[in-house]
Amino acid sequence: MQLNRFVMGGVAAVAVVAAGAAYFMFAGSKPAGGPPGMGGPAGMGRPAPVNVTRVTFEMFDDHIEAIGTSAANESITVTAKVTGVIRALTFDDGQFVKKGEEIAAVDAGEVDARLNVELANVDEQRKELQRIMGLAESNNVSRARVDQQVAAVKKAEANAAAARARVGDFRIIAPFSGVLGPRRVSLGALVQPGAVITTLDDISTIKLDFAVPETFLATLRPGLDIEATTSAYRDEMFKGQVVSVDSRVDPVTRSVGIRALIPNSEARLKPGMLMVIDLIKDRRQSLMVPEQALLPESNKNFVFVVGPDSTVSRVELTLGRRRVGAVEVLEGLKEGDIVVVEGIMDLRPKAKVDIKNRDKIGTGLPSADVRTEMKGPS
Repeated sequence: MQLNRFVMGGVAAVAVVAAGAAYFMFAGSKPAGGPPGMGGPAGMGRPAPVNVTRVTFEMFDDHIEAIGTSAANESITVTAKVTGVIRALTFDDGQFVKKGEEIAAVDAGEVDARLNVELANVDEQRKELQRIMGLAESNNVSRARVDQQVAAVKKAEANAAAARARVGDFRIIAPFSGVLGPRRVSLGALVQPGAVITTLDDISTIKLDFAVPETFLATLRPGLDIEATTSAYRDEMFKGQVVSVDSRVDPVTRSVGIRALIPNSEARLKPGMLMVIDLIKDRRQSLMVPEQALLPESNKNFVFVVGPDSTVSRVELTLGRRRVGAVEVLEGLKEGDIVVVEGIMDLRPKAKVDIKNRDKIGTGLPSADVRTEMKGPS
């Protein structure tokens, strides 16, 4: 019995070996083509389906993000200069005023009267000067008397100018064009020097002050573009330019102050708003490729470039800065090169490819050369 079992086991083993040999002999008669893109011994594999893109120059720039606070281009608190009673308020809350327009006036009865006295004196002294000059022409008065009267006229004019200046202190004039804030006093109120009447802001242009790390100091300069956003207008971008870079670096924060200006003709931005700033620097034309085209390996990056014969070659790149979805290419590619962006993992160098998005890339692509799998001998 044991001998029979041993014989039967040997027969079964021989049968398995024979079946394996038959399988490999049968497989050897099959076509030599491998997986798509692998090529096979003589490049007879099916072309690998891929999507490609053309390498082009694009505008590329570096960005620095910061947070800043908006401020009016010009801003003052309008106050009274003298003690008196408010006799005129010539504005409404939020009104726009032009430079030189009156905002408010304090009662200046006594000062006005004093100005009238000085103006009358000027007129009198001028007439006396004319009379004396007439006498001097006929030698009926000395030259010293003429000089004395000229001095009297100048003194009267100076007194009138001083009185006019004192009257001006009772009138509050807009020093620049802007928007007035709410009134802080009422008509007839008694005010003291320094009493707040309202505010005046020129918001036709908004100043934006922010700070960036000192490591970027070498690339900072007036004229750089900025883009700013605020929670008040979430879907809107406000553009401006850097106008100054602080001459000092903060020794505590190791940052440098930047001031930018943003046009605000529609007065949508207000002083005191928190804004997120995107400072744009080193703007330049650079070759760009999509990030998905990269094939990282160790510390290197490669792409597959499609040649004129629809075969690919693996090219090592020297990369620069990155942005969302794309990367700057410093070395390795030239404008117009065709790189694979989809189907990379199935490719090997010298593999044949079939470009699926040919209609979207345009002219100048390698001609379609899709070879069918060759049959082995029957």
